[in-house]
Amino acid sequence: MKKVLVGLAIAAALNLTACSSMATQSNDSYDAVVADATATHAEAKSMDNVWKQKKMKMGYVEHYLDLAAKAKAKGDDAAALKWAKEAQKSAHAEVAQMKENENLKAAWEK
Repeated sequence: MKKVLVGLAIAAALNLTACSSMATQSNDSYDAVVADATATHAEAKSMDNVWKQKKMKMGYVEHYLDLAAKAKAKGDDAAALKWAKEAQKSAHAEVAQMKENENLKAAWEK
């Protein structure tokens, strides 16, 4: 039992050391993130895969980009970058979903 606990303690220490040495923030600029999100979202639109709910006037990516633009106008660069990265993440997920499922067929199709 003692060996198991020592092994777990060493594994946890190594894991925490590895996590703390990784970079937590990337040095992306606001303009680069917005440009990437916009371009990737345009690709998702061309595939007809825009994520939004029925009652939403805009999709998630447009909503996040709008929040980023409002934060940038107020001078809150940290919030602007946060919302821009959220838009970028959603846009990349839209495209990844389509590429992952492009070869799927319904079970009843032959």
